[in-house]
Amino acid sequence: MIRLSTLLLLLLPSFFLQAQSKHLNGQWKGVITQNEGGYRSEYSFEMYFQQKGNKVYGRSYVYVDKIFAEMELQGFWVDKSHIQFTEIKISRCKREANMDWCIKKGNLKLVSEGSRWRLEGGWSGSSSFGDCIPGKIFLTKVKPRV
Repeated sequence: MIRLSTLLLLLLPSFFLQAQSKHLNGQWKGVITQNEGGYRSEYSFEMYFQQKGNKVYGRSYVYVDKIFAEMELQGFWVDKSHIQFTEIKISRCKREANMDWCIKKGNLKLVSEGSRWRLEGGWSGSSSFGDCIPGKIFLTKVKPRV
C-alpha cells in the first residue's frame, strides 16, 4: 500500500502539468488596460502559449489603431491556477513618434467558466522612457478551428 501511494504522489504532478497544458496551450484574445496617464486606457491584446513541463513559452501582440508590437515571452506555473510571464524582447513593432512599447511582466490566473477558459491579472513593465503605467489583462481562450 505504501508503494502505491508513493507511485500516486510521483504521478500526480505529471498529470497536473498535462491538465494545465491542455487548457493553456494555444491562442488567447482580449484586452490589456493601462491605468490613467498611459498612451491609451485599453488596447487589443493576444497571447500565444506553448507549455513544456512547468515552463511556458510564447509571444504576445498588442495593438491599437495602426500601431502594434509583437513580443517574445517566457514564464512558469506559480501554482495550479497562476502563471507568471515576462516578455523578453520586442520582435517587431510600429509606433508613434515619442512613444515606446512596454516590455511587460505579470501574474495571470487561469479561470474556468463552464467550457470557456479565461486568463486575467495585473501587469507592470518598463520601456526606454522608464517604468510603464501598469494595468490589467483580460483574455479568453480561442477555440481552435478544425
